[in-house]
Amino acid sequence: MTKDKSKSSANPPAQNDTELLKLKLKDAEQKLEQMTELGRRAIADMENMKRRVEEDRSRMALFANIELVRAILPVVDNFKRAQAHTPEDLSDTAKEWLQGVTQTLNQLTQALEQAGVKEIEALGQQFDPNRHEAIVQDKGPQNQVLEVLEPGYKIGDQVIRPAKVKVGMGE
Repeated sequence: MTKDKSKSSANPPAQNDTELLKLKLKDAEQKLEQMTELGRRAIADMENMKRRVEEDRSRMALFANIELVRAILPVVDNFKRAQAHTPEDLSDTAKEWLQGVTQTLNQLTQALEQAGVKEIEALGQQFDPNRHEAIVQDKGPQNQVLEVLEPGYKIGDQVIRPAKVKVGMGE
């Protein structure tokens, strides 16, 4: 009996060691899972930061483009005004010169279109203070754009310059 008691008393420490090892293993697995989750979060945070930086760069580039376009639009307007007031009785040389100026205007307009600049449709539209600037009111359908005095432009949904318009006042 004494021999059995010594055997049974020897097993519990081994069993305790096994249980201790299992607890340590479980603890290590939990720590590994926590570290893995921290790693995943850090990667996700880094990807979000990269995306935000890229969006900021795009916004800055768009802002710079908008400022450049705002500076160019009066030049385009002046070209169009000059073209609209061309005298009828031009010499052949003047007609050739005018054709060159017209081609320059077309090239400038195409460059703006390629940069995403679009003219705001206004004539016949309902007045929208986000896209139109009412300069004059006149007889006509209420809040309808009757005449475009100066075209407006946008890039995507962002208005660069509102269209200056004559609006009907409902009489």
